[in-house]
Amino acid sequence: MSKQRRNQLLQSYARIYWTFCVSFLVTIIGFSMHEVRAQTTIEFNSTGGTNATNGLHFYIDRSSKIQVRRLNNTGQVYSPTALPQTNPNSLNNGVFIRANGRLYGPSHTVSTFNPSGGMYNTYSISAALPANPAVPGVQQRATNLLGITNGPQVSILWKYTTPFDFLTAEVTLTIPAGYAVSASNPVRYYHVFDTYLGGSDSGCGVNVAGTYRIVGTYSSLGGANPCPTSTALPTAGTIVESFRERAPPTPPLGGSTVGTFSSYCAAGWNTFFSNGSPNCSVQQAGALSNTITTTLQDTGIGIAYDFTAPGVYTFSYDFVIGSTVVPDYDHIEIRHDGSATQCPEPVQVLACTSPIVPCPDLNIVNTGTLTGSISFSPTATGTSWTPSTFSLGSAASIANLVLQANAASAGTYTMFASGLSKLPLNGTRCVVNGVAQASCQITIANTPCVAKFECMETGLAYVETDRTPLYTKLANTGFRFDVLALQASGALANAYTGNVVVELYDKTSAASCSAITPIASQNLTFAAADNGRKTLTADLLLARAYKHVGCRVRESAGVAPVTACSSDGFSVRPTNFTTITSSANADAAGNNPTATPIITAGANFSLTANTSVVGYDGTPKVNPALLEWLNVPSVINGGRPAPGTGNLTGEFTLAANSLNGNGATGSEFKYDEVGYFRFKPRGVYDDSFVSSSGSADVANGDCTNDTSNSLVGGKYGCQFANLAPTNYFGRFIPHHFLISGAAVVEACTPATAFTYFGQDGFTTNFTMTAQNSTNTTTQNYTSVYAKFIPTVYASYAFTISGAPAGAVLSSSATAPTGTWLSGTLNASAKHQISRPTALANETLIDVLANPSDGEVPAGTAVLLGKSLQRYGRLKLQSAYGSEMLDLPVPFFAEYRIADQWRRNSDDSCTPILAPSSGNGLIFYSPETATNKLSAGETIATVSATGKLVAGQSQLKFSKPGLGNSGFLDMDIPVSNWLKFPWRGGATAINPTGKVKFGAYKKSNQFIYVREVH
Repeated sequence: MSKQRRNQLLQSYARIYWTFCVSFLVTIIGFSMHEVRAQTTIEFNSTGGTNATNGLHFYIDRSSKIQVRRLNNTGQVYSPTALPQTNPNSLNNGVFIRANGRLYGPSHTVSTFNPSGGMYNTYSISAALPANPAVPGVQQRATNLLGITNGPQVSILWKYTTPFDFLTAEVTLTIPAGYAVSASNPVRYYHVFDTYLGGSDSGCGVNVAGTYRIVGTYSSLGGANPCPTSTALPTAGTIVESFRERAPPTPPLGGSTVGTFSSYCAAGWNTFFSNGSPNCSVQQAGALSNTITTTLQDTGIGIAYDFTAPGVYTFSYDFVIGSTVVPDYDHIEIRHDGSATQCPEPVQVLACTSPIVPCPDLNIVNTGTLTGSISFSPTATGTSWTPSTFSLGSAASIANLVLQANAASAGTYTMFASGLSKLPLNGTRCVVNGVAQASCQITIANTPCVAKFECMETGLAYVETDRTPLYTKLANTGFRFDVLALQASGALANAYTGNVVVELYDKTSAASCSAITPIASQNLTFAAADNGRKTLTADLLLARAYKHVGCRVRESAGVAPVTACSSDGFSVRPTNFTTITSSANADAAGNNPTATPIITAGANFSLTANTSVVGYDGTPKVNPALLEWLNVPSVINGGRPAPGTGNLTGEFTLAANSLNGNGATGSEFKYDEVGYFRFKPRGVYDDSFVSSSGSADVANGDCTNDTSNSLVGGKYGCQFANLAPTNYFGRFIPHHFLISGAAVVEACTPATAFTYFGQDGFTTNFTMTAQNSTNTTTQNYTSVYAKFIPTVYASYAFTISGAPAGAVLSSSATAPTGTWLSGTLNASAKHQISRPTALANETLIDVLANPSDGEVPAGTAVLLGKSLQRYGRLKLQSAYGSEMLDLPVPFFAEYRIADQWRRNSDDSCTPILAPSSGNGLIFYSPETATNKLSAGETIATVSATGKLVAGQSQLKFSKPGLGNSGFLDMDIPVSNWLKFPWRGGATAINPTGKVKFGAYKKSNQFIYVREVH
């Protein structure tokens, strides 16, 4: 069966099936036949395709099937009588996608053809816009979406411009991240057609290489060689149907550019739908074979693009039916601002070879000659163009036209290029204010030529599209600026003359530009020589601060005087904080260590900032890094190094009173050091009065990011501050004293250390630190700012706890020692605890301190340690012995424990002096018969250390020798705390005793016994 007969039968079946399906849909859904077709197929140039001048008539189905009618309204692709909306299966063409080993696309009449992936999962097409062109050169567009679930998505923008012989496809292919795609498993985009070639159905293949490849087929040229060429397009006598590359795929980041079609074929029509030689099938895994038939046959054509990585790719190509001539340029481009008044309105026209809008500079046509004019739809009454026509190319790449309108021209119109000597590929495009627009719409207003005024800084170049800035001003400082007369387009009205009033107003209180209360004004006269721009002739001066000031300019005469307010405003700020006061105001010079009031370090105090400028209602800030104390104690005396200050915290919480610009206050400032501080210049500043004013001066860069009151580049600083150092604030004192590292050192320190009641005495060693409320050292509490005198015992407020009745703590004869340095004192104080009123056992007594310097308040007494106090005495006993031997005498220390006396074997500390005649020893003279002992005949000695040893004095008298028997009395001087009332009563005395040589003590005792065996 022939292709034509088989297709006729299939078309008949298809018509019956299609009619049934549509009838069923109409019955179930309720749509008309027309509505069903409207959802699936669109038409380009629906009234064309009937003669040689009205272009092609395209039918495009949502699944990408296409039919084209040309000349006599006959189909140009096979089957010529088939339409996508009635019998789509008779059209052997469409877009196919090979993805992950499967082929997706529309079905066809070829019995062996069955896409392995089936129809696209989603497919749609938008309506053709505009619906149908009324004049040549208008481009129609429609978007065709083809999608594979979880796979590649295709968007095809179909474009056709009457009366050209080609359809453009602008394709965006998206391969999702993670999708299975690689060089060995590419995603492939196909577009194939079973061509008809104006009725001959048979043709020859052609492949024209170049920057943009052309792959197609042309009808027989007749004669013995119907296919004379396969590498060049025939110039006449034939119909050509081809794919023509326009823009290669743009690669995703990291990808590579594809320069031409990845593969292609021009071969037998059925080879595109069945595998095998010549390997042009869309069903095969491999690429198209690039076969170009050189023999006359029933041809088809196809192209493919291969993609090997996920990403978004864009590319474009043409499907050509008929002439292969391409227009010289892509589009006419009209550039304007979208509106006009009665002022001359500039409009630019150019021709562009690129589809990009706005046209890149390198693609603006600058050769040859292209002429035309600009028209309005609907007709705009009273408008004229200068010049009336334009000429583009070698004479001028851009035509500058001027539109002149009058009062009758008011309205909204669409501009288009008319009377073109050469039609563009993509019709007329429009750029409004630098941005591409869908249509060239312009609104003409019935507005006089001078439409508005502007105010801006003197010396700045005026650019219509840029801001017209007014910079931040200073209170009580004169200033000037320029006034500009402008057309509605924004261009300077260079010829403007007239009288205006320039007024400044408070924008924070003005309801509108027409309802203001001027705060300053000046009359100004424009002359022709001013060219629409004039500087104020005298300074304006505002004596108060304003957050946001606007400028209004109004004509002072005329039938309809123009009034306009500036697009920009400005702030007027104080120049500085004139005074900073505080509740910490002891000494403005910061040099008096005794001045009051005093504030503890870390306690709240207040600061108040004043400008004396009406209108200022801001809340300043402090810069804690800009503090100093020039009179700080020297570093060698323990003071902080320069700048000599501690840390300041807190903030202003109460804004200034706008009635006088004063009174910005913070009541919870805290300073953590001793002494004074002051702010250096810019220590108190305001960076928010201007930034939060609403003038946008800071955001727009209309002031500098500093506190400068001098113009730099015509601008003042956005901020202001104190210009000179402030008074000193203080006097700050420590919050408290910290005692640490305390230890008790007893008078006697053997294994068991102790001190005798009444002994002078035990020592306490400890560190005192002056601290702020957060327990940080106040380093400047030193030198004259350290009020605590370390050598005054009473300052420490020493106390004891747990002592027996009558035992009282007192100072030693030795004054305490220590020196303040950097807020720290290493103190050492010696003490004594008097003897109790009655005998007392060994007692462990707490020793505490609660120091104060008369300013820093005492806190809770701090335990320094415990002292072991013993009630002691030195006991002396009489001794008797031979005058021929040395005589030891019991003389030892005792202390009271458990209500008994115990030898104090811990005492190896108490000094002992050997008694001598007149100093503890009493000799009697002259000698008598019973007392022949005289001074010098016996010598007393004690321990070699001069101290007790384990409580023993080791007192001993040397032997007086033969003939020196006799006695002496002892009354040995001891320290008060070791005396005892040996004779009864309450008076403690020195220990006493008797030494006798050569006499019996008792009748049953011998002076000396020696046994010889």
